[in-house]
Amino acid sequence: MNPSKLLRALAIALLFAATGAAHATPRPYSHDPYPRAAAAYAAVVDGELLWGRNLDVRRAPASLTKLLTALVLLDADWQPDALLPVSHSAAHAARARVGLRTGELVRAQDALTAMLMHSANDACLALAESAASSLEAFAARMNERAERLGMRDSHFVHPCGFDADGQYSTVNDLLRLARAAHADPRIAQIVAQEQATIDTSSGRQLAFRNTNQLLGHLDGVVGLKTGYTAQAGRCLIAVAEQSGHRVWLVLLDAHHRWGAAHRIISDAFAVAARSTPAPLSTVIYTGG
Repeated sequence: MNPSKLLRALAIALLFAATGAAHATPRPYSHDPYPRAAAAYAAVVDGELLWGRNLDVRRAPASLTKLLTALVLLDADWQPDALLPVSHSAAHAARARVGLRTGELVRAQDALTAMLMHSANDACLALAESAASSLEAFAARMNERAERLGMRDSHFVHPCGFDADGQYSTVNDLLRLARAAHADPRIAQIVAQEQATIDTSSGRQLAFRNTNQLLGHLDGVVGLKTGYTAQAGRCLIAVAEQSGHRVWLVLLDAHHRWGAAHRIISDAFAVAARSTPAPLSTVIYTGG
C-alpha cells in the first residue's frame, strides 16, 4: 500500500477507536464525559459538581416547572383537605392527565400528588386556578419565589410548564429549585412513591404511576420530577442516595433519558465510592 494511504488509513482507524472509547466509557475526571447524553446536564455528588454541560444555557423547563408550582402552593395557606373545583380547561388540559372531569371536586393534597407523581396537567391547573385569580397572577408568584431561591436566569409563564414565550430556566437554576423542593418533606414524600390512588367527589378512584421510571429500577433513587414538551425535549431531575452519598442529576433535552440517567447516576456513585463519604446534608456546589 502507498505509504501516504497507509498513514491516512491508520489515522482514520485511530479516530474511530478514540470516538468509540469516549462514547462507551466515561472519563471520570472529564468535565463533560457524556456529550451525547443531553443538550444540557449536571451531575452533582455530595454537593460538588462532578460533570456538566451547558449549565447556564437557557432552555424550556417543561414539567420540571411543577416543582416550583408546588413550592408556591405550599408556601401559601396550604390546606391539604380543601376541595378544589375542576374547570373545563383543567379537565381538558394537554396530556399528561390523571382523568379529572369538569365539575368534580378533588382534594388539594390529591391534586398535588397527581401533579408531582404523574405530572398531571389537569391536577396542576385545578391547583393553580384555585390558588390565584389568574394563571398570570400565579406565574408572578412563581417568579417571586424563583428570585428568592436565587434562580437568576429563569422566568416562568405557565404553572404546568407548557411551552410559552418567555419561559425558560437553566441546569444551575433547576438544581437550586430541586434542592429546595426536596428539602420540603411534603414534596419528598410524594415524589418517592411509585404509584398512588386518589378519590374524586363523584366517587371515582383514579390510579396512576410515577412518571419517574428510575424509581424501583435503580437502587437509591428517591425522586424527583420528569418533564416533556416539544420545545424542551425529554427532561429529568433525579436524586439518589447510596452508602452515605447523594447524587443529583439534571437532564434537559435528553436523547435517551432513562439509559443516560441510569448510567450517569451509577457512574457518579462509583466515583463517590472511591472518596470519603460526606454527610448527606453537605452542600458545596450552589449551582453557579
